Amino acid sequence: MPKIIDILLEEHQNIEKLLLVVEHELEVFDRGGRPDYEILQTIIQYFEDYPESCHHPKEEMIFAKLKARDPAAAKRFGDVEAEHEIETKRLRSFARAVDYILAGQEFLRESFHLAVHDFIEHQRQHLQKEEKLLFPAAVKALQPKDWAKIDARLDDRKDPLFNSVVEEKFHDLQKTILRWERETEETRAGMA
Repeated sequence: MPKIIDILLEEHQNIEKLLLVVEHELEVFDRGGRPDYEILQTIIQYFEDYPESCHHPKEEMIFAKLKARDPAAAKRFGDVEAEHEIETKRLRSFARAVDYILAGQEFLRESFHLAVHDFIEHQRQHLQKEEKLLFPAAVKALQPKDWAKIDARLDDRKDPLFNSVVEEKFHDLQKTILRWERETEETRAGMA
C-alpha cells in the first residue's frame, strides 16, 4: 500500500473520532442539554484548518493522477474536488448553527440538529466512498512514478490534533477524545 494511502486512512480514522465527539454533543443537545459548544467550535476550527488545507489536497492529487491513468475509475468515483466543496459548505452550515446559538440568536432546535446531523452523515459517506472507490482504484491504476510525484508534492505538515506535538488550540479537544476512548473501553470491558 502506498505511504500516502496509509496516511489518508489514518487521517480518516482521526476524522471519525471527531465525528463521534460531534455525534455525542448532538445527542446531548437532542436530550435538551447544553452541548460543549467550545469543543464543537474547536472541531470546526480543526476541519477548517487541517482537512481543508492538507488532507483534501492529498486526495485531490491522487484523484488527478487517477483521472489521467484510469478515466473510467475516476468517473465512477465522481468529482473529488466538487465533493470537497460540498463538505466545506456543510461545515460552514454547522459552524453558523453553533455561532447563532452562542450569539443568543433565535435558531430553531430542528435547524441546529439538521445542520450538525447533515455534517456528520455526509462526512461519513464521503470517507467511505473514498475508502471503497477512490483509494482502491488509485492503488490499482497508479504507477510507482505517480506515487513518487505525489509524495514529492506532499505537505510535510503534521496533523495538529493527532500528532505527538498537539497544537495548543486543540489540547482540550484531544483530552476529550482520549477521555471518551477510555470510557468506551471501560464500558466494553464491563460488558464482557
